[in-house]
Amino acid sequence: MNLILKKVKEPLIVLVSFIIYIFNQKIYRPQVFSNSESNEYLVFILGIIPNFLGSIMTFLTCLFLFKLENKKSIRKIIITSFLITLALVIFMELERFINQNMKFDFFDMLASILALIICLIFYKKELKFYD
Repeated sequence: MNLILKKVKEPLIVLVSFIIYIFNQKIYRPQVFSNSESNEYLVFILGIIPNFLGSIMTFLTCLFLFKLENKKSIRKIIITSFLITLALVIFMELERFINQNMKFDFFDMLASILALIICLIFYKKELKFYD
C-alpha cells in the first residue's frame, strides 16, 4: 500500500487540489461574493485560493512528469519544477497587468510563492540543501 501511495502521491494531490479549486470557483466563491455581508477575511482567502492551488498543481504536475522521464536526479527535478512554476506565476501576473489592464495583485503572487515554499518544505528531505 505504501508503494502505491508513493507512486500516485503527486497526481492524487493534484486531483484533490483541482476538485477544491472547482468547488471554490463554481460553488462557494460566487455565493460568498454575492452576499454583501460576507466576512472580508473569507472573501480575501477565497480570492487567493486559486493562485495557491494553481501553484501547487503546476509544481506537482511538473514534478510528476519529470519523474516519469527519470533522466535527472530528484534534486534537479524539484528545482526545475520550482523554477518553471515560478516563471509561470510571474508570467501570469505580468500578462494580466499588461494585456488585460488588471491591477497587479501582490497577494495573488504572494499566495503562489507561499504554495511553492510549502511544496519545497514537503520535498526538503529529497532536495538535501546541505549537499
